[in-house]
Amino acid sequence: MIVGKSILARILLVGVIIFIATLSLRAEDQPDTSYEIIGHRIRLHIFPSQNGITCIDTFSIRLLRKDVHSIQLRFLPAYDIEQILLKGKKVDFKRERDRLNIDDVPSDSVVQYVLSFSGHLNFQSEYSSLSKDRAILREEEILPYGPRRLQDVRMDIIVPSSWDVAAPGNLSTRESLADSTLFRFRLDETVPMIGWICAGKFQRSRSSDGKVEAYVYAEDSSYAPRLIAQASEVLEFYSRQFLPYRFGTFKIVEVEDWVAGRNVLAIAVPSMVMVKKLALTTDDKFNRADAILPHEVAHQWWPMTAFIRDEDAALLAEGMCEYSALLYNEHTGKLSARDSLKHHPLLRSLLLRIQKGKDIALQQKADLRSVPTHYLKSSYVHNMLRRIVGDSVFFQLYREWARRYLGRRGSQQDFQALAEELSGRKLGWFFEQWTTKRGVPRMKIYSVKSAQQGSGWVTRGRVRMVGYEKYTTYVDVAVETAGGKMTKTGIWLGADSAGTYHNDAPFEITTDAKPIRALLDPSGDILKMQKLPAKLSELRDPSDGIMIVGTRQHKEYLLGLAQKDSASMDRNWWSLAIKYDSSITLADLQQEHVFLYGKASENSVVADLQNKFPLGFHGDSIEVKGETIYDSTLALVQCIESPYVTQGLVVWIAPMSEHAEPELGPYESSWTVIRGKEEISSGTWEVTDEDLVVVVK
Repeated sequence: MIVGKSILARILLVGVIIFIATLSLRAEDQPDTSYEIIGHRIRLHIFPSQNGITCIDTFSIRLLRKDVHSIQLRFLPAYDIEQILLKGKKVDFKRERDRLNIDDVPSDSVVQYVLSFSGHLNFQSEYSSLSKDRAILREEEILPYGPRRLQDVRMDIIVPSSWDVAAPGNLSTRESLADSTLFRFRLDETVPMIGWICAGKFQRSRSSDGKVEAYVYAEDSSYAPRLIAQASEVLEFYSRQFLPYRFGTFKIVEVEDWVAGRNVLAIAVPSMVMVKKLALTTDDKFNRADAILPHEVAHQWWPMTAFIRDEDAALLAEGMCEYSALLYNEHTGKLSARDSLKHHPLLRSLLLRIQKGKDIALQQKADLRSVPTHYLKSSYVHNMLRRIVGDSVFFQLYREWARRYLGRRGSQQDFQALAEELSGRKLGWFFEQWTTKRGVPRMKIYSVKSAQQGSGWVTRGRVRMVGYEKYTTYVDVAVETAGGKMTKTGIWLGADSAGTYHNDAPFEITTDAKPIRALLDPSGDILKMQKLPAKLSELRDPSDGIMIVGTRQHKEYLLGLAQKDSASMDRNWWSLAIKYDSSITLADLQQEHVFLYGKASENSVVADLQNKFPLGFHGDSIEVKGETIYDSTLALVQCIESPYVTQGLVVWIAPMSEHAEPELGPYESSWTVIRGKEEISSGTWEVTDEDLVVVVK
């Protein structure tokens, strides 16, 4: 019996959940190279009671070729155009669906049009909405748009008197009118976009120097001081590390969870970041606002300062922001699992995706919301580049990239050329290997032996690339002694300076004490294939799956738990079916993700599989870490690799009684004992990777 959601419901959804995310949307699906929009002077009047807007947009276009006689803009058909003026005279135009064509373009290098229009927003898109309480308006859905490099933006926004407005740029004027308020914003810096305009009833707070502001809903006002304090610290660090922050103020604006789809937590636009309510209220520390804010603030540099092409967004926007956040947390000593590449919650998901052949190259146009592991891979690439060129050159690379491409568009090829210039190295092999190709290397340490020599010990061995794919990398080898002391040396595998390929290399390390084991890449600096323990944190990477509910006892109770978890995971873009244990087939168990509900006495499938799980029940109690636990309000949740399908995951949710109300989530462990969402005890399975760790003989 299937009691899960329908296939149709899944088809109607767009995209998947992303946790380490921001969205810098582009309008140029197929960019027209004959012109670019360089300015907007907007007078926008919002009428929430009528779901309507009126707007006069004076937009400036720079012609990039001399043979331009017509221009084509994108403009939503939801609005009625009253007129378009050029030097005070009406011009002819044509509309076809969302295309606006203007002919007889004069031969001037810069042309300025005045567009007057109005309309009703009787729709809610994935990006915009207008209601009686607030307005979230995306640039591309209220203005004519096309290729743009905006150098002059002025916005007069008129809203009800009880509303506030947050928009890119500096607020220069706030003027009370009869029953409304006018907010005047100006952007004097060159920017790649306007992005969004947010208006409504907010609690507004600001830092003591007035440079950082928070616009939050009244019920969430307690979060504002922490957001402001953290944003101020991050802005100060990046200003020292890269270039000084180039906008006058920085705004943090709370928005509802539907904005830009379920698969993002925040959206960065020039001088502003929109943070979803979920990021303020979630219990998931990986997705809290304080965890994602350093990434989002970094977007003010990448790509709001150094502009990029769409196909380079993974490396030069999201990757740089992820690694900038790591640099900030490294500087403050607050490194978390999110910043530790070796222990990142999505690392196993990334490697499984690669093993299945589902990974895609970094350098290509893609909706990054649908590839959560791309953020991690991009961050790894920056980390490996740092190891190749050294810290001083790497930090100089970020600073110089921001300086040289301030207000103009750079490409990955430009970034590579700059890295080569500063380091004096040829790096084409590096960028081709990690950004234009798929896959990652597999390496192995072997033939490790140790011998006493004088008062110390000498350990010798070899490191090699495994497989037919040719990879080049610099990797550390270390030996560990009984006292926990670790001594390292570096090994170069792959192509040498002459282009000769070496897939095998020796190493030798001398230690004072007798070595116990040798380790390849002990710090986890290199993205490579490796064995990792199954962890519940993998549930952050959405997929398909089946929930199997026990019918032997407490059928309705277990079904309720599964339905609640299914609804929660559905919001995170999972696609799950629910079936009873009495109707399960082998094909069901061979699914990529299987969730089992109930103890062996309640679920026949659990009765067959319970011996494959490291933790089990002794009557109604369990023993963890040498302690016997029984509490009717607790539940044991654990996961293992599937015994039925390679790279699959089986999760067992076992309440101790019907009084337990466990909530399934992406816990940072292989097993956990929970009360609701609260973890009482937890742990991670030990896994030894024979390719990377060997006992010294």
